[in-house]
Amino acid sequence: MPLVTDEHPPAAAAATATDASLRGALRSLRVLFGDGALVAAGSGPPLERMAMRSDPPSVAPCVPLEAPGARQIAVPSEPLVAAFLDGVQRSRVVGYLAGSPLIYASVAAAVRERVARRLETWRAPSVRRALFVSRGKLGETAWNQLVESGVPMVDITADVADEAIPVHPFALRARALDLVALEREGLERRLAAEWCRSESRWLWIDGGISGNLAVDERATAFGVVKSHTTLYGSAEQVESVLTLREAERSPAFLVGHRPRRAVASWYLRLRTTAGGDPMHGLVRVEISPPMDMLDPDHITDDARARLTEHCDRLSAGILAERAPLSLPDPRWDTLTYGIHACEMYLDALVGI
Repeated sequence: MPLVTDEHPPAAAAATATDASLRGALRSLRVLFGDGALVAAGSGPPLERMAMRSDPPSVAPCVPLEAPGARQIAVPSEPLVAAFLDGVQRSRVVGYLAGSPLIYASVAAAVRERVARRLETWRAPSVRRALFVSRGKLGETAWNQLVESGVPMVDITADVADEAIPVHPFALRARALDLVALEREGLERRLAAEWCRSESRWLWIDGGISGNLAVDERATAFGVVKSHTTLYGSAEQVESVLTLREAERSPAFLVGHRPRRAVASWYLRLRTTAGGDPMHGLVRVEISPPMDMLDPDHITDDARARLTEHCDRLSAGILAERAPLSLPDPRWDTLTYGIHACEMYLDALVGI
């Protein structure tokens, strides 16, 4: 079930004077279930801070698109990037009913564009808020009462038979977090698609682009990945990546995402540290590969030269965004200020 949009609520929701805020959801829950079912909302950190990645570190194969060897990138005097796209999600358990968690979540995404050396919001930000619960655990009567009260609802076990609904509250919480993440990704992709349809300036997308069909080879948009649970390449290639110097990039390579489409990618070292941490300042850039690069056995020298020039230009544009530093954020070595500013704007917008 899609979440209710704050800016443009559906007619049915508007007719019931929907209050999609956390306060409105708590008010409706308190009327139905009393204070005993609710916990002190806001007393703990968002679930996103508590969730730990279960994916083990791994190395995955890739297909080289350029000759081996690091490339030194010169930093331009003028910025290339015109805008930054980011999304945030915040989820909190606000109560329990028969041991099943009631999770209130807000997601938002926005594009912040550079206007006269300042960042301003491009078009309208997207915001969604809803209560994520198991309809099977909640029961039809309580579900319908909440819907009638105007609380936006998402059934986290809509595709699960009643007898297969998890009993463990952590399992239900994990399902809710997965659905919240999917909603955030959807908002980000729709904004990216709007930009790619209407703009010819460069958009920096926080994260990968492999699932975003709007970012094709003609789009002026690229993704920057800051986490490296998976490293791409052979043992020799990975070692070369981990020893990149400041302002150096790796050769580009092709990563096949199934059922997602392939992306062209490369590593770029934003900055180094005296401690020698191989992940410090390391990001991975993703673009949609040109059609003439999808078959590595038939890449012409001219096509490879065009790709190299393109990767160098984007790398230079990324390096130009290293200042100002996004301190005191602990991710400052890879979190450039444009994305950091976008994130702070969205945090204020979401408000929980």
